[in-house]
Amino acid sequence: MAEPAQVAEYLSAPYSRVLVPDPSGGYFAEVLELPGCFSEGDTPEEAIKNVEEAMEGWIAAALDAGQAIPSPAASRGYSGHVALRMPKSLHREAVRRAELEGVSLNQYLVTAIEAHVAGQDMADEIAARVAAGLQARFTQIIFTQADLKVAFNVPGLPMEAVKLPAEELVEPNVANYAVTGPIARRERQNA
Repeated sequence: MAEPAQVAEYLSAPYSRVLVPDPSGGYFAEVLELPGCFSEGDTPEEAIKNVEEAMEGWIAAALDAGQAIPSPAASRGYSGHVALRMPKSLHREAVRRAELEGVSLNQYLVTAIEAHVAGQDMADEIAARVAAGLQARFTQIIFTQADLKVAFNVPGLPMEAVKLPAEELVEPNVANYAVTGPIARRERQNA
């Protein structure tokens, strides 16, 4: 059985606790370094309190089973040294580009990795913004075998579903749509 002092020592370590609001209400909390250690609550405080209790149980169970407990990410040492293998052709091209830019190969690779990481973060943020904007502005059209189901999405109002025959489409401004058999498409205005 795990010693309370040993569990308390792990609990005081700087583990990464993440709190995420749930769109349907409440909050989700997780300890990143401890796989499967998560909880939830109605308020941020409750979710954090619950995840602390889950963390205590997770650590005690791991100690009882003789499993190694991961160290907190904040206390892990990073030397900044990485051994990197790559194809000869990529190595040749990286050296050529570094020489063209007048920097060392090391500096060129660090800059390339930094740009890639920043670009991924920016791409994720842009994609999330575009998706949220599109979701708020467009009508969702769902096709079934014989009928067309149209859900009108008006910002600030709940979605309303209307089931129509495939040849008909009803909307306040019907001129924006052309319906051909089972296919409905939005026509561009003033194209």
